Amino acid sequence: MTQKEFIFLYPIHQIFNFEINNYGWSRKGGINAFRKIYSNALNQCIDQRYRQNGFGINYVVFDDCIVSDIINLQPEDKTLKAGIDFKIHTTEKTYPVPDHILSQFGKATIIRVAGFHMWDCVEKLAKCAYEKEFDVLVDEDLTELFSTRFEREYFRSDKYPTYKPKKQGYIFKEFVEARKHRPWFWQNY
Repeated sequence: MTQKEFIFLYPIHQIFNFEINNYGWSRKGGINAFRKIYSNALNQCIDQRYRQNGFGINYVVFDDCIVSDIINLQPEDKTLKAGIDFKIHTTEKTYPVPDHILSQFGKATIIRVAGFHMWDCVEKLAKCAYEKEFDVLVDEDLTELFSTRFEREYFRSDKYPTYKPKKQGYIFKEFVEARKHRPWFWQNY
């Protein structure tokens, strides 16, 4: 039997507050209004893309942190520890060990990774999972890119990928080059 797991890295107050403050200050209604819209949209995506499709939902937090109230935790969701404190991570530039996180998933065969930050912690975990031969994919929509994507006309809460880069020109070339040797990022665009 296939066991599917969705992993969201570091949904903690410190990171969400940074994201919301950076993108919400200029919005109608300000930061508090944006916080509510952001939270509703993010939880809807997690529910429709993963929970409703048989994925276990897992939130990985630093050992000295809890899951932010942005996340609507459900009784069946799991909160996992990263194996390192946020303070150590930020002051000493020490990272959680991907093997420690992956070891908490038992018989998982399909893993989808989201969270913060796409080209850093998320990629490190996805790469490690790929090297261990998991069916792994990063849901870029549900990384720090979420703040700039979820209100776009092309965005769909129930499907990933929703971003469809134009298949010509310099920007597409850069987009492809960034993913060329990273199969955990590549979609059928």
